[in-house]
Amino acid sequence: MVLPPPNITGKLHLGHALTCTVQDVIIRRNRSFGYNVLWLPGIDHAGIATQMFHLAYKLSDRNEEIVVSTTMPETMLGDVAIAVHPDDERYKHLHGAKVVHPFRNETIPVIFDKFVDMNFGTGAVKITPAHSKIDYEVRKRHNLPLLQVIDEDGCMSEKTGKFSGMKKYFCREKILKDLNELGLLRDTVPHSMTVPICSRTGDVIEYLPKEQWFLSCTKLNKLALKALESGQLKIIPEKYSKNLYQWIEGNIDWCISRQLWWGQQIPAYKCVAGEDLVWIAASNEQEAKEEASKVLFVLPSDIIATRDTDVLDTWFSSGIYPFASLGWPDESLDFEKFYPLDLMVTGHDILGFWVHRMIILGLELTEQLPFNRIFLHGIVCDSKGAKMSKSRGNVIDPIDVINGINLNDLNSKSIEMYKNGIISKDELDKVKTYHKTNYSNTNGIPECGVDALRFTMLSSDIKSHYVNFDIHICHSNKLFCNKIWQSIKYTQMSFSKLSKLSTEITRDDLNYFDRWILSRLAHMVKTVNDSLDNYDFHLATKALRSMIYNEFCDVYLETTKPGFENGDIKMAYAHAHTLSAVLNTSLRCLAPFMIYLTHEVIPKIPGFVNNVIYNFYDNIAELHFPITEDFEFWIDKDLDTQVVKIIDTIHLIRQIKALYDMTNKIKPSVYIQTKDETFRRDVQENKLILETITRCSDLHFDIALDNKKYVRTTLSEDIEIAVELVADDISKAMLLAKAKLEKKMKKVEDYINKLEIIVSSSNYSDSVSKWTQVEDKRILSEKKQELKQLRRLITL
Repeated sequence: MVLPPPNITGKLHLGHALTCTVQDVIIRRNRSFGYNVLWLPGIDHAGIATQMFHLAYKLSDRNEEIVVSTTMPETMLGDVAIAVHPDDERYKHLHGAKVVHPFRNETIPVIFDKFVDMNFGTGAVKITPAHSKIDYEVRKRHNLPLLQVIDEDGCMSEKTGKFSGMKKYFCREKILKDLNELGLLRDTVPHSMTVPICSRTGDVIEYLPKEQWFLSCTKLNKLALKALESGQLKIIPEKYSKNLYQWIEGNIDWCISRQLWWGQQIPAYKCVAGEDLVWIAASNEQEAKEEASKVLFVLPSDIIATRDTDVLDTWFSSGIYPFASLGWPDESLDFEKFYPLDLMVTGHDILGFWVHRMIILGLELTEQLPFNRIFLHGIVCDSKGAKMSKSRGNVIDPIDVINGINLNDLNSKSIEMYKNGIISKDELDKVKTYHKTNYSNTNGIPECGVDALRFTMLSSDIKSHYVNFDIHICHSNKLFCNKIWQSIKYTQMSFSKLSKLSTEITRDDLNYFDRWILSRLAHMVKTVNDSLDNYDFHLATKALRSMIYNEFCDVYLETTKPGFENGDIKMAYAHAHTLSAVLNTSLRCLAPFMIYLTHEVIPKIPGFVNNVIYNFYDNIAELHFPITEDFEFWIDKDLDTQVVKIIDTIHLIRQIKALYDMTNKIKPSVYIQTKDETFRRDVQENKLILETITRCSDLHFDIALDNKKYVRTTLSEDIEIAVELVADDISKAMLLAKAKLEKKMKKVEDYINKLEIIVSSSNYSDSVSKWTQVEDKRILSEKKQELKQLRRLITL
């Protein structure tokens, strides 16, 4: 949203600003440097400015010479002075002296300025204000003239006489030759220096004086500073406040005009009457003439009005977007209702270019801040933490993530971009290499959908400086969406099995796992609300995925199957009430992150007129968002702790069965030895559920193991698990399991060792992004925990 909608006319931009409240801070003047520097196309810049040339100028009033140092001899045609340091003993006697310009029939002064480096070259340098940022500042201090000798086409101007029309570097060679023939070229010495290069064309940027429109920010910044210091304007994260202070306190004039073929043309007219000239902001030519006549004291018909061909800086147009898009300056219901905005969200890298400009223009033109809070997110990078750019070839098109694209089409798309001039041949090669490295295994980018993409982006800590994007994580979140669909279908199927209930169901009918999942739901609702309030979206998405995927789908749904199958109608209804309430609540919490999915599936959740847990009474188009206070009742920390032991027991039994290749058809008996009476009670009360989930035949406590072979392992200090080993050749099965376990452990150990070497390297903290460091630390911790769990099985 950069440009205002089509119905907004030019009068709402510079024209309105010039004729209304900011007319006293917009000026037109020459300025060589700033945003409007020009690059010279089509010039071979190999080896540019690799030599320092020593030139000699003869003094006009004494038989003496000054050896002048320069790195750009072609610009000497625009020299207006020779500068030396006031403390340089070699030149103190030259105060007030003048030197003869070797190519212009005139003299130029010797000036004294402390900017001169006495150790650079000869200590005497030429001053060319029209083609040097530093020299331009010197010009202002010494009131020197401005002489432009290079035009916008990269050629020498008409003012350069015999050099007129020459390309810059051809002129350089000609000047060196002429100086040598005149006996003025003393020496050339290799000298490395940095020159500005256009990132798009690769050409050298040439500084030229251009008449531009400037917005003086001094007055406007005072209002912005007051709002920031008073706390009326808040930056999130707060660490970026210092960056905004720098823009506000810098008071640098803002060049708001551009010389481009596209954009919004500036509504300003150059009005000329004889030798008099004035610039007028107006909606049309006639209006400009009428206004100019009041200044030039002539009839409008005697004035020639020409509209400025420049266009507005894009940031000026976008700077007034918060209010211009709502109908300003005309009276508008939208403006009254929606302005000022509540929250501005954008990348931290355009804080100065966009946010600062919106603030100063909003305060000046509407007398209000356009927003009171600014949320700045990180720059999107690839999965390895590298900033996405064409030069790296790692740019990912969001449309390709949403719809999916195979490797051939991905490369064809890149080739088409090369043909259209969007990327270079070198960039195309890098793109192909990146595609081959990252997408060969998946034959391109798998289809992920909009919701998975949004959820993935918000799963990173977007307050950090960089936000990494991994297509594999995005695809995993698509599978998360599929999991939600499956849970809806399971709930619908379970509701269809319900028989008629003769009595009312109450909260007392909820079983152990019903109450547990409601406790986890309450924790999730609190985490999501707190995280949204603090803009910690990654904590919200983590809580949502953990609760919905790991706890609700993987555990709770499994615990309800016996209840729906064993004929206990009250238990079935208790599960149904819980399923409906948990799904409804969790998907409403998920709605801001997965808009389309939740809008589609929430109406499909079966329910009751009165749910014993929570009732939602609203329309799907305006979902009621769950709040923490409505679910705090269900939080049970002791229950949470106990169920973790139950879940760990289930996972351990499943792990042992998988290690010994026992399919779900094989139902071994399980023996548990424990001194934890609470754990014993919970297991006994939910014995049928655990046997169903683990696919075991029976579960026993404190019985002597007969001649059957059991695989023993420790869950914790006071819990031991033994699983019956069902196999034709037990000895062989144990050897195969041990070999499989050792192989898996070796793989995890190697991964840990490799990662630890990387993390402990001397240049790791400097060469790796902060996000990657955090991610490496997380992975290392998870792998060590995985290894710990595998090692406990080695005792089998």
